[in-house]
Formats: sequence, structure tokens, C-alpha cells
Amino acid sequence: MNIFAYGTLWIPDVMYAVTAREFRFKNAILRGYARFTVKGESYPGIIPVTDAVTEGIIYFDVDELSLERLDAFEGDLYQRKPVRVETKEREIQDAEAYVVKPKFRDHLSSSDWNMKEFDQKHLKAFLETYQGFQKNL
Repeated sequence: MNIFAYGTLWIPDVMYAVTAREFRFKNAILRGYARFTVKGESYPGIIPVTDAVTEGIIYFDVDELSLERLDAFEGDLYQRKPVRVETKEREIQDAEAYVVKPKFRDHLSSSDWNMKEFDQKHLKAFLETYQGFQKNL
């Protein structure tokens, strides 16, 4: 299974903290979805929005145990849905992405999530919180 990540999991160190695995990846875009910061949090969610484009990364060949860990990490706010993403090489790839469930859309702010801001202000604490996450499952 391929996973498209557009927020904290876009950072390979976070993916490793959650799964204890390293995966091959490429930069990619997801058309038809927009990313917004979750209110009061440092991470984003995506929802379907016509003509929107979300940047992110596609991780290839994510194993079942890692998917279980990712599902637990993402929690009830998201559901994993099939999507098609495009790499910078214009390759179309099937993947799954964590999309905010319709009943939780009011949890999203109106502002896009900023990777640079997350990296500067929140990444260190985020990694400390989730380091060894997979061991608690």
C-alpha cells in the first residue's frame, strides 16, 4: 500500500517515529483536496475541494503493521481513503490518504498548514511526544 502524506507525516523523521520503518518516497501532489490546519493544533487535515491541490509526499510499499500504527496515530478524526497522486515526474500513483471525516470538518480552521512554521516551532516537541509511539501499541 502507498500512503500520501501532506502534514506531519510528510517529514520522514515523523513517519519513522510512528512506524519504526523507513520507506522509499517521492514528492507528490493530490488534486481535488485542500489542506487546513486543525483548530488549536499544530497539524493539518484535508477535505475534498474542487480545483484544490495539496503538496505532500508518497511513501511506497507501506506494510500492514505500519498501516495499523498509522491508523492509531491518526485517530478518529481521519479516515484512510483511496486517492491518485501525481509525482514531480508526472507519474500517477494509487495511494491512500488520511482525510478528515465529514462529521469533523468543523474542526478545521480556514488557514493552510505551513510546513516551515511546523518545522521551526513544533517539530522538536512533536518528535519527542511520538518517539517510540509504535511500542505503545
